[in-house]
Amino acid sequence: MKQRGFTLIEVLVAMAILAVVIMATHQILDSTTKAKEASDEKIAELNGLQTAFRLMDQDFSQMTQRTVRNEAGDAQEQYLLAGRYILESQYDGIAFVRDGWVNPINLLPRSELQAVGYRVFDDNLERVYRVYVDQLDNMEPRVQVVLTNVEELKFEFLGANNEWQEQWQIKALPKAVAVTLQQIDAEPIRRVFLVPGLGKGSTESTS
Repeated sequence: MKQRGFTLIEVLVAMAILAVVIMATHQILDSTTKAKEASDEKIAELNGLQTAFRLMDQDFSQMTQRTVRNEAGDAQEQYLLAGRYILESQYDGIAFVRDGWVNPINLLPRSELQAVGYRVFDDNLERVYRVYVDQLDNMEPRVQVVLTNVEELKFEFLGANNEWQEQWQIKALPKAVAVTLQQIDAEPIRRVFLVPGLGKGSTESTS
């Protein structure tokens, strides 16, 4: 029996079907890759936000009533400094002293107090801190980039009357600090952190 071969039309149809299958497979693979990239980017953003808020929680929850002395030896008037452009921030900045900086059996030449602050510099949320609380050593502060692509940072403060204030101008510590953080092309996120303060005037503590 004589075998019949494929006609040109059959070959062309088969090639057309194969091309459609390849194109569909490529589109599915491309869509899957883009979805994974978007998912990874979102996870990275969420991880960055979680890290930022975790650090803030650790710092704010251990805020202490300790003033800072400048290079001339003069003490600042408040335990907490906050406002627009504090620490050369693009937006709001905040600075205070926290306790609980671990120093096992005093092995390191420093106390367990840490002067710390937050600011936005070059669109980066930065945690700024000094090894020694007072500025008498003339050492430059250390900077840790916590989050990138930040376009707003705002602080609010809960006073003794349980009302939120945009400015904090008394010496005492507030009862809580609210942080509003917004990244580029994202919705603002607001978090509230409790502070070991009363939100009203109190006596100076020493360390």
